[in-house]
Amino acid sequence: MKIIIRTWAILAAFLLGHIVTGEHSPIRLFFMRVFARYLEVPLLYVSYHACVGRLKFISRFRLTRALILYPVAYPFGHYGDTGKPIPADKLIEMMEGLEGKMAVGPCRCRVGHRACGHPMETDIVMRTGTDVWLKAFPDDYRVIEKDEAIRIVRECAGLGMFHMVFLHCLVGGAVNEYVICNCCTDGCTPYILNRTLGQKVFPLVKGEWRVEFEEDRCIGCGVCVAFCPFDARRLVNGKAEVLDCFGCGLCETHCPTGVCVIVSPPSPPLGRR
Repeated sequence: MKIIIRTWAILAAFLLGHIVTGEHSPIRLFFMRVFARYLEVPLLYVSYHACVGRLKFISRFRLTRALILYPVAYPFGHYGDTGKPIPADKLIEMMEGLEGKMAVGPCRCRVGHRACGHPMETDIVMRTGTDVWLKAFPDDYRVIEKDEAIRIVRECAGLGMFHMVFLHCLVGGAVNEYVICNCCTDGCTPYILNRTLGQKVFPLVKGEWRVEFEEDRCIGCGVCVAFCPFDARRLVNGKAEVLDCFGCGLCETHCPTGVCVIVSPPSPPLGRR
């Protein structure tokens, strides 16, 4: 009981700190350190097992979802910490323009559940996240040059993984990007939470890119349907159809005929759509 009370006290303090949302706010950075050092991996561990692991009965029943998962997932997804998909080439462009040092360490999701066979050293912290994670885990994270960071992204893309930039502290529409995650459908806990609980409970921020394609040139091979991690593609009358695109770019990467093209909407909003 004491552990539960202590966990909720830390969680309440963490969310309270989001009153000040500036990227370099001392209060925000303090609670980011608390999140990194004490909350992130335990929350990822419990969330993974509650959705698809040894505790998955929690997510199967409406009552246990409402009592256990929703009270944690909803505030974190809406106000605390969540991801935004981004195509690999657009991510690399962003990385090339970044100032300051970057560091890489083990994926926090895979550290938590140890249930995924994808590469481990894929967690690339940037901006305010770099110093926070370097100080919290000096034995796990190391400073890297941009070339190595870009190589990691390209290698993960070659394995069929998708990429998300994670945002910390979303109150008032703040956009504080601090880490680049190279994700997979079987190991990314925020992705699994989103797929299990839905966009209303644990939302991901839809990326600023969308796919367009030439229907006349589509051969209906279904490759884009197979690769889309968000179930945003389907085949209708032998042609691919785009549904609720999150902008990850995997369809463009793997389309054998090149008819899928990632484009930017005319006026992409900054926040969640």
